[in-house]
Amino acid sequence: MLNLILLSIFLNSGSQKEFSADSIPQPLVEYWNWNQHDLPRNAKTKSNASMGLETLKINQPQVLPDPNFSNQKVSEVYQLPFDVPASKGEFAFEFLVLNHVNQPVGFEMLVQNGERPYFAFTYFNRKLLLGREHSKDWEKIEMDVPRWKSYWTHLLISFQNEILEVYLNGEIASQIHLNPQEHDLRIILKSFLENEPYMEIGDLVKQIGYYDQFLSENDVKQRFEKIKSLIDEGKLYPHKFHFNAGPYLSDINSNKSQLVWETDRPAKAIIHYGESATVENKKEEESGEALIKSVILENLNAGTTYYYKIQCISMDGQQIESPVLTFQTAKPSNEPFMFGIISDTESRPQINMRVGDLLWDERPDFLIHLGDLTDGGQKLRKFEWNMEFFQGVGPLLSRIPIAPVPGNGDADLFWYKKYFPNTGPEAYNRFDYGNASFWMLNSNLKNELQKGGSQYEWLSSELKKSNGKWKFVVLHHAPYSADEDDYGNTWVEKGNMGDAKLSDLADLLETEGVDMVFYGHLHTYMRTHPIFNKSIGENGGTVYIQAGGTGGNLEDHAPTRAWFSAKTFRGHHYSTVQIIGEELELRTYNLEGALIDYFKVKR
Repeated sequence: MLNLILLSIFLNSGSQKEFSADSIPQPLVEYWNWNQHDLPRNAKTKSNASMGLETLKINQPQVLPDPNFSNQKVSEVYQLPFDVPASKGEFAFEFLVLNHVNQPVGFEMLVQNGERPYFAFTYFNRKLLLGREHSKDWEKIEMDVPRWKSYWTHLLISFQNEILEVYLNGEIASQIHLNPQEHDLRIILKSFLENEPYMEIGDLVKQIGYYDQFLSENDVKQRFEKIKSLIDEGKLYPHKFHFNAGPYLSDINSNKSQLVWETDRPAKAIIHYGESATVENKKEEESGEALIKSVILENLNAGTTYYYKIQCISMDGQQIESPVLTFQTAKPSNEPFMFGIISDTESRPQINMRVGDLLWDERPDFLIHLGDLTDGGQKLRKFEWNMEFFQGVGPLLSRIPIAPVPGNGDADLFWYKKYFPNTGPEAYNRFDYGNASFWMLNSNLKNELQKGGSQYEWLSSELKKSNGKWKFVVLHHAPYSADEDDYGNTWVEKGNMGDAKLSDLADLLETEGVDMVFYGHLHTYMRTHPIFNKSIGENGGTVYIQAGGTGGNLEDHAPTRAWFSAKTFRGHHYSTVQIIGEELELRTYNLEGALIDYFKVKR
């Protein structure tokens, strides 16, 4: 009875077999682990029944059979919602792994024949360990795991006539003989995620499929080709109509707001919005061929909460719609405001979601992102946007607008400009909020940020004509850095303490009285003392904030303290800046919400 109940939950949570005209066999039961994160409490838009593998977690598991083949601490245990009947004689299981972290993580599938372990495989630290019951002993086989596009592994096992075939990325890797199946097979999953904070099994295993049939070598090759095409396209689901990204907020000001979204196929959109949840106004966007679309809602009132939802209709009449979401237009210039700071979100949606939860508690008016939204989400790696970036920050961006700059991971601007159409032809621009001005630079074009360069001259002119009480410059790369090895290996020789190609830029910022410069690139936190003319400013100066520790692999500081360092920290973090007229307060927090830095400026 328990298995029947769990199977019902599993199917109703989006895992039901999707039938298509493909000749490739389709899983009887399938789950894609996308969109598993959500904002907390009343901002939550997903039901508990839609949260995937979490519904299958054994909170107080019975004593599990030995052995635990990886000898790792078990993080969570799940019982998959089906038994394989002893009379069946053939089956297949499929796992799609996205491993884009630098710490060892993994999972184990344990198959019990009645109460005894029958066979198991353990994926850990990019190796596969197979185990089988053999003559009352346990036999093990270890092999390296291939990766496609650096991070993906498609793992499929297919069973028939007591022969288990193991495939890795479409190629047969091993074939082993199993003892006769005497009982229904019970499927247990165990995760080993202790080395990666906040990671859950759905952050590592993106798809699980169960087939009630044997898959031939040709079937497996075709299946892997299908999986690859989905990853290349950044499509989350193979057949059903869905949002691939968004909706999310961009380019918000006092009387208008830009909404952006992406569907997996061409679709007409109806945007419903208004000053209450009844969303009485609407605006239509015709289908066309573009999948990433944006619309600007105009004639809005300043400092006002708005409600919105987006309804999409595909060419064949299928419909999807977002939940009713909220945003607030920019506040009048005399009111206090707060913005959040994130950077280098890169490869850990689970960390980015944790940061999103904590920032949501602050309710910032907007976010700035200091670049490397993705680790390498250029033209041929669209999956890093749909399957990593939006998976982590998507829920927050549906309610809080974002203003980014590109990092080296986004340097070709191919997807960056499609997802952020308001950032300018060369991805540098200016915007104002309240009594502050923000200059958003593209520091991938470093020659343009030297004297005589087009971006340098544009910035010089913009700074001189600005009337903002507060001046902020945002870029990705580091004018000043206490990093251990990005600008010379400081463990063996003196480093450059920053990017030498940005020296002219630093001189300009300090001369023109820029209050703060925000950048990432280095995956640590650092705040400088006020700097003027490349020394500590006796009467003030420009403060540089390096805040690159959201979702990327953590880095470290040089072995000795830099002359400009006021505060350093190694660990994932985020920051907020609050402006109250003539006062500024900077706060930086770790993932537990503990304050790690505080800095106040009063004019």
